[in-house]
Amino acid sequence: MKSSSNRIALSCLAAVLVLVSACEPGSRNATTMDTGLPLSEGLQAYDVLRYTLRNEILVDREAIAGSASVRFAALRDMDTLELDFDGTFHIDSIDGPGGTLDHEATESKLFIKLGETVPAGETREVTVRYRGKPVVAKRPPWDGGFQWAETPSGKPWIATSFQGEGCDIWWPCKDHPSDEPDGVDLHITVPGDLTVASNGVLVGVTDEPDGRKTFHWQTNVPTNLYGIALNIGPYELIEGTHTSTNGTEIPLAFWAIEDHADDARKLFDTEMNEMVAFFEKFAGPYPWGQEKLGIAETPHLGMEHQTINAYGNEFKRDKYGFDWLLHHELAHEWFGNLVSASDYADLWIHEGFGAYMQPVYTQEVMGDAAFHARMYEAYLGIRACNPVAPRGEFSDDRLHGDEGPGGDIYGRGAWTLHSLRYLMGDEPFWESVRVLLYDTPDPETLEPPIAARHRTTDDYLEITSTIAGRDLSWFFEVYFRSTAVPELVARQEGADVVLEWKTEDDLPFDMPVPVRRSGEVVRVEFSSNTARLAGLSIAEVQIDPFMQVLRKLPSLPTCAEREAEAKKAES
Repeated sequence: MKSSSNRIALSCLAAVLVLVSACEPGSRNATTMDTGLPLSEGLQAYDVLRYTLRNEILVDREAIAGSASVRFAALRDMDTLELDFDGTFHIDSIDGPGGTLDHEATESKLFIKLGETVPAGETREVTVRYRGKPVVAKRPPWDGGFQWAETPSGKPWIATSFQGEGCDIWWPCKDHPSDEPDGVDLHITVPGDLTVASNGVLVGVTDEPDGRKTFHWQTNVPTNLYGIALNIGPYELIEGTHTSTNGTEIPLAFWAIEDHADDARKLFDTEMNEMVAFFEKFAGPYPWGQEKLGIAETPHLGMEHQTINAYGNEFKRDKYGFDWLLHHELAHEWFGNLVSASDYADLWIHEGFGAYMQPVYTQEVMGDAAFHARMYEAYLGIRACNPVAPRGEFSDDRLHGDEGPGGDIYGRGAWTLHSLRYLMGDEPFWESVRVLLYDTPDPETLEPPIAARHRTTDDYLEITSTIAGRDLSWFFEVYFRSTAVPELVARQEGADVVLEWKTEDDLPFDMPVPVRRSGEVVRVEFSSNTARLAGLSIAEVQIDPFMQVLRKLPSLPTCAEREAEAKKAES
C-alpha cells in the first residue's frame, strides 16, 4: 500500500528534479563539518524522541529530496526549536501541529518558530521539507558524507558515513552524542534495480508507479547518530541465524553486491557466528537481537553503523587468520552502540575497548604468541601527545586536533585496559566490562530490547572501584587523564633492587608489576610509587616479562621525538 506522503512526493518529482539540479552546494562552514560541539542553550531545551526521514535518492544528480520529521519532548518551556543543519540545503517548508511554521536559517543552524510556548514535559513534532546535494565524502569513512560510487559491473553503489561530520550533513537534527533518538524510521526511494539496507528491520517495500521502490526501515532502540546509515546498491542478501547466550534467535544478514556474493557467503559461513559467539562470551548477549545483526558491503573500508555495519575489506584475512575489519566493526555493536560516550572526550570507550577485543580474539584463535605480537604492534603506535581521556568538552575535530588524543584512543586505550585487567584480575575486569555495558554482571538474564546507555570515563572509574573494593582514581589519573606514559625505573641500592614509578607531575601511582626472579614470576606491590626487591641484583630480575603493564620503554618514542621525525621526513 502506498502512503499519501509517497504519492505527494512523486507528484512533485518533476519540479524537484529541476530545482535540485540548480541547487549546487556551496562551501560548508567548520561548524557543519564538525560534530559534538558544546550544546547551546537552545539544543539543551529538548530531548529528541524520534526521527522520521523520507528521502528520494536522485542518483544521477548526486542529490536527495524529501523531508525529516523530528519528534521531541520539551525539557523546559520553549517557543523555538533549534536544529543543526547544513545551510547549503534548500528548505521548501516546515510544518508543525498548527500548520506552516516560520524559520530562520544560517550556514549551520535552523531556528524554527513553534508558534506557541511548548510547556516542559510536552511533546511536539515538526517536519522539514528540503532538497539539495549533500556533502560528498572525500576520503570515506574518515572524511565522510555521501559516497556516490559504482560496482565493478558499473551499477550505482551509494553509502553514507559521517562519524566526524555528524547527522546535520544529511538531515536537520540535534548533532550531539548525548541525545540519541529512541527510534528512527527511514523511507528511502531508489531506482527499482537497487536495494536499500539500513538500520533495524525492514517494514516493507513499496513499488512506485514510475518503477522506483521505497524501502521502509525502522529501528525502535536508541541509536548512535553516526550509526544511522544508508547502503544502496545491487545487493544480494545472505541470511542466517545465531542463538544468543540469552536464548534469542538473532537474524544475521549480509548485503553483498552481486559481483562479490560468493566471497561474502564464504565469510558469512566461516566467521560471522564465531565472532558473535566470542563477543557474547567476553562481553554479553548481542544487544539488538530483536532486530538483526546486519552487514552491508560498502565502497569504503567500514563503519560501526548500528545493526547494519559497513564492510569494505574485500573479504581478506589478515596475518592473524581472520578478517580484522569485520571483527572491529562488530565490536562496536557493544562498545559504541550499546554503550556510547556522552562526549567525544570519552570516545576511547568506543575505540579502546574495540581495539582491545581484537588481540583477545587473536589469542582465542591463534594463541598467546599472536596475542602478544598484536599488543606490541599497538604499543609501538602510541603517541602520548595528550591524555587519552581529556577533561572538558570535545568535538570530533578537537579530539583529533592538537589538543586531543587522536589515534591513541585505539592503541593506548587498549593498553590501558590491558593494564587494568592485570591490576584487577581476569574475573573482576570482565565483570567491570559487563557492568559498563549492561549495568549488571549477569547480562544473560536480560531479554531484548536491552537498554542502551551513555557512559563516561568517571562512570567506569566508579564501576571498577566498586568491583575492586578500593578507589582506583590513581590509576585513572595517570593512565587516562595524564599525557605521559609512566616510566618504571630500576636501580641498585646495595644488595637490593629498587623499582620506582616516574609519573607526570609526580602523581601517586602504586601500580603493581610482575617480576621474574629465580625462575618464578611474582606480583610486586608498590607503596609511595616504590618497591624494594631484597637481596637481588638488577641482572637477576626481569620486569614485566609478558608486557602486562603499560610503561615507557626505550622502543616507544616520545611525542616530541615523533613530531621531530615527521618534520625531518617532510623536509
